[in-house]
Amino acid sequence: MVDHKDIELAQIKVIKTALRKGKKYDNLAKNYGEYLKKLRAEKNPNDYIKTVAIKMFPSEEAYNLRLENYRSRYADKDLCASLEELYELYYHIAKEENRERSDEEIEQNLSGKMSI
Repeated sequence: MVDHKDIELAQIKVIKTALRKGKKYDNLAKNYGEYLKKLRAEKNPNDYIKTVAIKMFPSEEAYNLRLENYRSRYADKDLCASLEELYELYYHIAKEENRERSDEEIEQNLSGKMSI
């Protein structure tokens, strides 16, 4: 299961890769640095990344469009690979959260909510 530490490590990789590539990518590194700060400041970072993932990738089409956009925007293969790695993690979370649940999972969820 993907957790906030996996996302954090992937964000750090994007930042380091962007910085290694020179001034051309400084703004990208800065943006991902801000995303990383926000993640680290969250009280419940795992819930936060789930929310972000669901908003970002409500469908497989949204995931594919984002990757196509990065591939066309950034010619650098290392940078694209680090971005793809990050967004693959987010997509994995979104897929898990958006999947249909089994009857057993539904019953467990209901019994947990009703025991309050």
